[in-house]
Amino acid sequence: MDVTCYDPDGGQLRVYVAWGDGDTSDSGGFVYSGQSVQLDHTYRQADTFQVRAQCHDLAPLFSEWSSPRPVVVANP
Repeated sequence: MDVTCYDPDGGQLRVYVAWGDGDTSDSGGFVYSGQSVQLDHTYRQADTFQVRAQCHDLAPLFSEWSSPRPVVVANP
């Protein structure tokens, strides 16, 4: 999944993804505003999961969670 966050001040951001199965992963490091981050996740069961993302800056000031996006897993 690719996630892009924007900071109005142009600062660095860390991305978090809630995968919809109880796991929340972070990007592991800070990236510059507008830079895309790719995160991978392995699901253990077939289902439809609601995936959301959030970012925070160095302060840390957190964004709201994004609207959920459905991910359909047919054969994990």
